[in-house]
Amino acid sequence: MQRLVKPRVEMVELAMMFTKNSSLQGDYFEFGVFQGDTFAAAVDAAGRQQLPEMRFHAFDSFNGLPAPKGVDAEGFVHFAEGQYTASRHVFEETLRKRRVPTERVTVTPGWFSDSLSEATRQRLHLERAAVVWVDCDLYESTVPVLSFIGPLLQDGTVIVFDDWFCYHGRPDRGEQRAVHEWLEAAPDFRLVDYRNVGWHGKAFIFHRA
Repeated sequence: MQRLVKPRVEMVELAMMFTKNSSLQGDYFEFGVFQGDTFAAAVDAAGRQQLPEMRFHAFDSFNGLPAPKGVDAEGFVHFAEGQYTASRHVFEETLRKRRVPTERVTVTPGWFSDSLSEATRQRLHLERAAVVWVDCDLYESTVPVLSFIGPLLQDGTVIVFDDWFCYHGRPDRGEQRAVHEWLEAAPDFRLVDYRNVGWHGKAFIFHRA
């Protein structure tokens, strides 16, 4: 969860280019939008790639991070409760300044453990994901995201984990741990390495066996 930098701009552009050239149908999902820079860049990139049917879904507590606990708090102090707080007003102001067409945007506030439910999927009429940006920082926050998006994934969905290499790059912490457990529980899920995103993130392409 940082201000937009070049690797994120390049990644959203590449993801939308992949979506266009792979003839994928589906929406853009971002979990942890902070001030909205990456989200707005994704909308811009989709416009350049002429994806007029794509919708853009923002999910965030708008209260920063929850208190790290369990494996996220063991020996690490990088993340703290309330870190990366940005209000919904700040997020929506970024969209306004970037002239994002809000009729194609949904915003779902709340902690992921509460907001990411089957009722939310039905309320938003969610069917398929083309690009998913996971900027959750913490293991505890990533787990409900993966559970939520699982039924929406299709062959070719691009999934970006913005904090993949945090926690010293350890596979038993943060987003990496959540993903490894998710894949173990769903043996037909496959993630193909796509590219790194700066020093911190990693992108994959999803497939079902």
